[in-house]
Amino acid sequence: MIVVDAENAFRMIGQYDHSLHAGEMGAWLRDEVFSAVERRASVLKAAAEHDLAWKAMDKVPMWNDARGAPYSFLDLPDSWKLAHYHCGVDQLEDRDPYAGLLASRHYAAFFEHAADADALAFLAREQSRQARLLGELGVAERDVARDVRVVQFLDKLSLYVCLSHPRCGMGPVVPWLRGPFRELESIMGEPIEVQWEGPGRIRLKPFPFRAAFACDVPLRRVDKRQIAAVGIAKAYVQAAVERERVTMAPA
Repeated sequence: MIVVDAENAFRMIGQYDHSLHAGEMGAWLRDEVFSAVERRASVLKAAAEHDLAWKAMDKVPMWNDARGAPYSFLDLPDSWKLAHYHCGVDQLEDRDPYAGLLASRHYAAFFEHAADADALAFLAREQSRQARLLGELGVAERDVARDVRVVQFLDKLSLYVCLSHPRCGMGPVVPWLRGPFRELESIMGEPIEVQWEGPGRIRLKPFPFRAAFACDVPLRRVDKRQIAAVGIAKAYVQAAVERERVTMAPA
């Protein structure tokens, strides 16, 4: 779950909805961004479904007593995530092996410096999967690395939207999204500057997409008084689903 404190409510976005948003944006990328045009569909599937593991986890939001807020992907303990991550990549591999390989690389990068036994076991399983799929697919390592960076860029750009306040063009709420985006630097020749230029509009320079476009993000604004009255799980289900439209345009 993606959670942003919005004064009297929590702005909540399901992780899988975020990843679908990433894939929708990816459909606008120029062909030359990808390692090969024939792998474009698989890369976009990896971007759109990299958070498949969260579909079950986000059905019932949980409350973090320490923060006085719903658990988000930023503070949910790794031990709760790892088994779901592995199963999610399994499902994606069954649908599209190359997309599964990219998702495995994407998740494994989160735990490169882990010391926890569960995280190390997860990393070892995913590295074994990656070695197997590389052999079966016969794709060059440099091409896989390029396409993983595309997935990482789309994931980060969607998080930039989801962790901001699009209605007023403010955000994001976490510092690691405020600097230049370097994921496509080797492709574009320079880092991409990403900035809000007003409500519902983001500008990028250089611009990796074919044209300006707009995508909707589904979310729920969960009233804090309702949470206090009936609990987070029921308050979340009762909150109406809204759609926020954000436009990406060249600077």
